[in-house]
Amino acid sequence: MPFPAEIYHFEATLCWRQALEGGITPKGMARLLLFGGKGGVGKTTCAAATALWLADAGLRTLLVSSDPAHSTSDSLNFQLGNEPTPVTGVENLWGMELDPEVQMDEMLPKLSEALSGGFGGNMDMFFGQQTKQDIGDEFADLKGGDLLLPGLDEALAFDRLLKHLEDIRFDVIVFDTAPTGHTLRFLALPEILENWSGKIARLARSTGGVRSLLFGRKQEVAIQEELDKFQARVIATRKILTDHRLTGFTLVTIPEKMAVDESVRAVATLGEFSIQVEGAIINRITPDLDHEFLQNRRRAEQSYIELLRGEFDTIAIAQVELEDSDIHGIESLRKVGLILHGEKPTKTIGISEDYFGKQLPLRLRRSFIIDESDEHTALKIHLPNITREKIKIIEIDGKLAISIDNREQVLPIEESCRAEFVKVDLADEILTLTLPF
Repeated sequence: MPFPAEIYHFEATLCWRQALEGGITPKGMARLLLFGGKGGVGKTTCAAATALWLADAGLRTLLVSSDPAHSTSDSLNFQLGNEPTPVTGVENLWGMELDPEVQMDEMLPKLSEALSGGFGGNMDMFFGQQTKQDIGDEFADLKGGDLLLPGLDEALAFDRLLKHLEDIRFDVIVFDTAPTGHTLRFLALPEILENWSGKIARLARSTGGVRSLLFGRKQEVAIQEELDKFQARVIATRKILTDHRLTGFTLVTIPEKMAVDESVRAVATLGEFSIQVEGAIINRITPDLDHEFLQNRRRAEQSYIELLRGEFDTIAIAQVELEDSDIHGIESLRKVGLILHGEKPTKTIGISEDYFGKQLPLRLRRSFIIDESDEHTALKIHLPNITREKIKIIEIDGKLAISIDNREQVLPIEESCRAEFVKVDLADEILTLTLPF
């Protein structure tokens, strides 16, 4: 199985200060593994199985889904929430199900305030108090889903995901994305927003007098500023997805014509956005059983598998046969993880990136490690492309913390000492903090 070095190892061209626009600066970065594909091909099962395999390998793993149907909870037989939730009975595994509509509903009060704040006396003067109240009631009845642009649901999910990517508690985040079409629309969203904002600006210019009377100039500016900030965050997130050192994309498909055709198109389109597909899973392959119907079915599937091998000749491909029962629950998912990635790694997973697993190898590393000796404790944190001048060690409520561009995070160590006694070294994107005993 080929793994060309030029595909997987290269000098990254993006600096974090350039990539993360809108004032966002990382304090560390987990590996992000995306699972995508056509709806109904088994993305959730494969993502959950991989997350379990990673957790069993000792990596602190967060499994995230943006599926509003909550199928990840169903797959695990464990109810997840809108925040990282430890999965009972599985060490090192957290889960979270994002609901874009809830996120939109949370954002809506700001928009409503921006709109209603400009009504004031102007609105009363033109329409009277009752009409003002009626319009306010209409805004209150809006649902988040009524405001979702194509791709905006995924944008909200990725925007929420961003804060967890820089949480050094997690070594790896496995993201079960919405069907591929949603992800592709998200990737095109900055241009859609730019177009949309342009139309709003033209409309504002053509109706400026009336809008200023009804809503007020300050509210118009506030709405435009919020759109601009959101667009910047979308661009920043898209740049994270295109950084091959941080993000890996696994495509899940089944050996049927429509799924195969969509998979080929998806790889090509993702490539246009500089997102590299590192692996593919061909799921639900008919087993090789002595039955005429099954043999006919299998022959048809094998032709599609060969087609995919030809199209994805530089991509690791894993094959998973159809089981005779549904796959749900921890133990069933562990079996799938074993098929996809093999036995747990025997080699230690350190802070430097390396490949682990068989059939579908994964590029893995820890976000931090702690080295202890008789003389000191050393905390090593993976910190891509941050200069030494940006880093400060501070104390928060008696605990050591790291501050980068005034963004702070308490360090995951029990030992305590004064911040000025901590030795700070930064080399090869590894920050080493040495605490004396």
